[in-house]
Amino acid sequence: MLSPAGAARRAFRVRGETVRAGFAERGRLGARAWFAGRAWHGDGAGTALLVPLAFQIAVLPAASLIYVGGYGAAGNRPVLMLSAMLMAATALLGFGVARGMPPRVLLLGDTVLAVAGNLALSAFAAPLDHAVEVSWQYYAGCVALWTLVRGVPGGLAAAALGIPLRAAMFALSGPVHALRSAAVLELGDTAVSLLAVLVAGTLLTALDRDALRVRTAIRRSLHDTVLQTLEAIAMTLPNDPEQAQRRLREVRAVAHAEAVALRRQLARPGSAGSPPGLVEGLVGVLGELARDGLRVRLDAPDTEHDGLTAERRAAVLAAAREALRNVLKHSGGTEALVRVALND
Repeated sequence: MLSPAGAARRAFRVRGETVRAGFAERGRLGARAWFAGRAWHGDGAGTALLVPLAFQIAVLPAASLIYVGGYGAAGNRPVLMLSAMLMAATALLGFGVARGMPPRVLLLGDTVLAVAGNLALSAFAAPLDHAVEVSWQYYAGCVALWTLVRGVPGGLAAAALGIPLRAAMFALSGPVHALRSAAVLELGDTAVSLLAVLVAGTLLTALDRDALRVRTAIRRSLHDTVLQTLEAIAMTLPNDPEQAQRRLREVRAVAHAEAVALRRQLARPGSAGSPPGLVEGLVGVLGELARDGLRVRLDAPDTEHDGLTAERRAAVLAAAREALRNVLKHSGGTEALVRVALND
C-alpha cells in the first residue's frame, strides 16, 4: 500500500515532470522547426508537403502566359511544352505524397525535375534571358520543399545549389548574357530562393506550434483524469483484507469507467484541439467523482459560450477536479455543491 504522503510526493513529482517537459518542449520548438525539419508521418502529416508542389503547378502556367503575352510566338513552343511536362510530373509527385511516398523520394524526384527543367529550357528556348524566368520560379518551390523536409539548413543548401545551376543555365544560353546582367540576375534569383526558405521555415514553425498545442492538451487531459484517479486509488487502498476485497471491486469499476471515458475522449473528433465548454467539462468531472462515491450538485447557467480561452477553461476544470477530490479524500463527506457564475 502506498501511504498518503508517498502518493502526494509521487503526484508532485509527476506533476513537476509534466511542467518541466512542457517548458523544455517549448524551448526546443524553434530550433527543431527551423534546423531539423519535421518527421512527416501519420494521418495527414504530409499534407503540408503538397503546398510547394501546388505552388510549382500553379506558377508554371501563370509565368508561361506572362512570357507568351510579352514576347509573342518567339520561343513559346518549348516554354509551353516544358511547362506542361513539369506540371504533369509534379502532379504525379503530389499523388505519390497522398499515397504515402517517402519524403526522401519526393525530394529526389522534385530536385531532378527542377534542375533538369531549368537546364532544358536554357538549352532550347529563346529569347533565353526571359524564358528561363518561367522555370526558375519552379526551382523556388523546390527550395521550399527542401526547407520543409530538412529544415532551414536543407533549404539553404538547395538555395546554394541554385547558384551553380544558374551559372550552368547562363553557359547553355550562349553569349547573350553580359557579365553584369548575369550577376544581377544571379542576385535576384538568390533572393527569391532565400525568400522561399523564409516562407517555408515560418510554415514549419506554425506546424510545430500546432503539434505542441495538441500534445500539451493531451498531456494535461491525461494528467487531470487518469493520473488523478490512479492517485486516489493508491491513497485509499485499505490494509484490512475484507475492506480490501470491497475496495478491489470498486477499483475495478473505476478502472473500467476510466477506460471507457478515455476511449471516448480519444475517439471524439478534434478532442485535443477543441476542448468542451466549461459546463460540459464540469459534468464530466462530476461523473468521475460520482464513480468514487461523491454526489455533486451542479448549479450553472445553461450557456454554450463561457467566454474563456481553452487554457483558462482547462485550468478551471483542473482546479474543480482537485478541490472535489480533496473533499472526497479528506473531509469524509459524500455530497458537494458546485456553483458557477459567469461575469462579464
